[in-house]
Amino acid sequence: MHIIFIGNFIKNFNLPLFFGALQALVVSFFSIIFALFFETITIVNILNESVSIIYAGVLSGGIAFTLQIYAQKNISPAPAAIIFSLEGVFATIAAWILLNQILNINNLIGCLFILFAVIFSQLLPIYDKKNKFKN
Repeated sequence: MHIIFIGNFIKNFNLPLFFGALQALVVSFFSIIFALFFETITIVNILNESVSIIYAGVLSGGIAFTLQIYAQKNISPAPAAIIFSLEGVFATIAAWILLNQILNINNLIGCLFILFAVIFSQLLPIYDKKNKFKN
C-alpha cells in the first residue's frame, strides 16, 4: 500500500522531498511516543549504539525512502514493489560492509534467492515478448 500511495502522490503532486520529510517526521513522532510508553530510554545506551541508530535512521529511513520516492516517478507500482523487495538484500550487504555484521550461510542463501527471484521476474516478460514476435 505504501508503494501504491507514493506512486499516486508523486503523480499528482510531484513533491518527493516534501513527502520524504513528512514521512520521516511522522515515523519519528510515533517512534518517540511508543518508546516513551514501551521502552526504558537510557542516554548511555543510545550513545553506545549511535552508529547503528544513525545508519538505520539516516541511510535506511531517510535516504533510502527518499530515493524510492524519486525512483517511483518513472515506474509503475507493480514492478516497483518487486524491485523494492531487494531492500533486504541491500540492507544485509550494507550491514556487512558498514557495521561489520557477520553473515551466516542462511543469510547468504536468502539474499541469493531474493536476488535471483527479482532478476527472473523482470527478465521473464522480456523473454516472453521476444518469443511472441518470433512465432
